[in-house]
Amino acid sequence: MNRNTLLVVAVVLVCVAALLGWFFTNYEQYTTEKKTGYSGKAASNHFYAAELFLAKFGMEVKSFDSILTMKELPGTDDVLFIPTQRFDLGDDRVTELMEWVKKGGHLVVLARYSQSEETESKDVLFERLGVRAQRTYSDNPFFELFEEDIDELTEALEDTHDDTSNDTSNDTSEDTGDTENTDKISAENETSTETKADIIQENENDKTAESEKKDLRSEREKFESRVTPVVVNVNDDIEDKKVYFNQNKWMQNESSFEISWVVDGENGAQLLEFKIDDGWVTLLSDIRFLTNRYIDKFDHAAFLHTIVHIDDSKRKLWLIRNDDSPSLISLLFTHAQSAMVMFLIFIFVWLWYASRRFGPVAPDPKAIRRSMSEHITSTGHYQWRSHNRTELLESVQKALHEQIAQTRPLWINLSDKELAKKLSKVSGIDQERILKAITMKLAGKELEFSAIIEVLSIIRKKL
Repeated sequence: MNRNTLLVVAVVLVCVAALLGWFFTNYEQYTTEKKTGYSGKAASNHFYAAELFLAKFGMEVKSFDSILTMKELPGTDDVLFIPTQRFDLGDDRVTELMEWVKKGGHLVVLARYSQSEETESKDVLFERLGVRAQRTYSDNPFFELFEEDIDELTEALEDTHDDTSNDTSNDTSEDTGDTENTDKISAENETSTETKADIIQENENDKTAESEKKDLRSEREKFESRVTPVVVNVNDDIEDKKVYFNQNKWMQNESSFEISWVVDGENGAQLLEFKIDDGWVTLLSDIRFLTNRYIDKFDHAAFLHTIVHIDDSKRKLWLIRNDDSPSLISLLFTHAQSAMVMFLIFIFVWLWYASRRFGPVAPDPKAIRRSMSEHITSTGHYQWRSHNRTELLESVQKALHEQIAQTRPLWINLSDKELAKKLSKVSGIDQERILKAITMKLAGKELEFSAIIEVLSIIRKKL
């Protein structure tokens, strides 16, 4: 390595070192938290936290994507929880569920609401029970569009409002602090430098304390400070529960069944529970307080425990997560598993067989062509039918003389008799027949013509 190369390498290393020093001087690594949403089972199951909570207290939970995937109804000592719109429940299924309730089952369902005042959503179960689900409708189309997320929108707006208020108060406090500092700086004769530094430090400490106080507020504290819960009275043995129900939705009871429990809101009932023979039916106006995001607010988790253990028994919970019908493949595997397995095996074997090749690739078949003898025969028949017999016979005799000229050139100048004698010795045919064949000018009959052509052909083969 020469001197110039060493100099270039040294300059590059110095530049890299200077760049790294500047980068680490002006930038530092830090860690921050960012919400990425739910993942895993919680992303597809809005009631996953509720399942874990009940399982923690010894309750067995069986979860299903749809009620159609249930092969059988739960036991008469179990709870069937359907927090969906129940569009997959027809008259026959509702009748089956009501018979199951009468035998001791506990059915917990969510009310179904119409999307607008003009449309009416038929709910077979609520019609059987004599309960009407009502809600508040708004002229604002965005309210209808985001009605399911109205709490999230309100929280986002209030977070923005809080941040704006804090920024304004901070700016005001800074302006006030600057004014105070300016006043104090203008009175240099009365205030020392140490006093100014103390005042500035106190202002900074106050700002830091305010920001820390804001950060210490959890999401639950923010939520509970903004909304007003409903105080639910269960019974004398269970203390009151604070539960947040959406007051824009409620139920109106017109049932003749015995009511064992009711929770009233601002406009109507938020919870209705009926005693039907040996079982119960619990109706809820709102179910979002049991989802993953809200179950830890107020007493929502404890309220869920109270609902499913209303009779103080250890029941098994059957949870239906959504209204989606099962896919065709899942139905086939459920009801025709053996046939599906055999079909998949057949497909696998066929693919394996189709991908294998034994021996070389077969050549492409050649195009089918007629034999030349067929063309010659057809041409001969045409000439015979066109009365061109002389031309046919002369062409064959001419071909024989051309062959004799090539193979026996000394025979060309012989007379017909001498030539017939020579050809008789070569072919073994009678001399008279050969003489007739080479001298005849016209064949009258087809058999005679065929005999002469046969003689000439034998001679040509023997030459």
